[in-house]
Amino acid sequence: MSLQRRTFLATGLAMTGCAAIGDAVGPPVHVHLLQGAAAPPPAGAPPADSALLQTGFDAVRRMTVPVTIQDQGPFTFVVDTGANHSVIAVDTAQALSLASAGRAAVHGIAGVDPAETVRVRHLRVGGFTARRVRMPVLPRHHLGADGLLGVDILAGRHMIMDFETNRFSISPSSETFRREIRPRGSGRLSTETQDPQVVVVPARYRFGQLTIIDAEVGAGIPITAFLDSGAQSTVGNLALRRAVYTREPGLALRAQEVQLVSATGQMVSGELAPIPGLRLGGLRIGNLSCVFADLHTFAIWDLIDTPAILIGMDVMRHFRAIELDYARREVVFRTPPAVAQ
Repeated sequence: MSLQRRTFLATGLAMTGCAAIGDAVGPPVHVHLLQGAAAPPPAGAPPADSALLQTGFDAVRRMTVPVTIQDQGPFTFVVDTGANHSVIAVDTAQALSLASAGRAAVHGIAGVDPAETVRVRHLRVGGFTARRVRMPVLPRHHLGADGLLGVDILAGRHMIMDFETNRFSISPSSETFRREIRPRGSGRLSTETQDPQVVVVPARYRFGQLTIIDAEVGAGIPITAFLDSGAQSTVGNLALRRAVYTREPGLALRAQEVQLVSATGQMVSGELAPIPGLRLGGLRIGNLSCVFADLHTFAIWDLIDTPAILIGMDVMRHFRAIELDYARREVVFRTPPAVAQ
């Protein structure tokens, strides 16, 4: 069995002492709406098995939620939309006396490492229970928490990361219950309680992840974009680096070297530099920096020659809330109140 493990960049950046990354990004990110049409207000009530949880934040500002494992806990798990499998810390697995499920190949940012796995009979997040989950076991000092809540738990569901109220919700994806009614077409607006600052962006599945299908950097560099709530910083591949520097060579002069570390302890050198804006459907995000790095992640996704970007918490936290609907294949951005002015 091969478990494709994506970026654990948030923990790695903090642990390797790259505090300068936060300082080097500069002034706050600017988010601007493109033109769109409002949708009618939602109808219906939340399903009975939905969960609404008060969240916390770890040392690098990733969202954490309480998780119960086999009726014990709660344990603190990072919500990680960049991990296709949930992960548990070594000491947490030992405290729960979880049975071994053998070894597996875990893909990190620099390559593949073997890891022990355990079998969890049931894992509960609020009112939702996942059963018979196989989880790699990795050191706590790399994870930065009791575990990571990955896409194997989130897939097929509707989740909301509400940064304004520090809430996380997970519920079944439903054609009848929607917090936003989906207007067809890229970047179209939808609304709840007459809020016009909500943008729905279509997505598709790629290697088990939601991929934003209408995205570009600068003026006309099409990209493959993923949301990675387990990463502190946004990371672009070398194909994006080449495209950006070709169009704006002066940006290379402002780059600085940083180190990225994965949850498996792998290290990769990267180059932190400004990029000329990012468009995600009906949103434009300016004053943005990212780390350019040759991650193994991009190789296993066959994204070596295609410009691609992993959008981390440094960008995601500038929104009031972000919703991912894995079954309906769409991402909903609630923009900051300042954008409405």
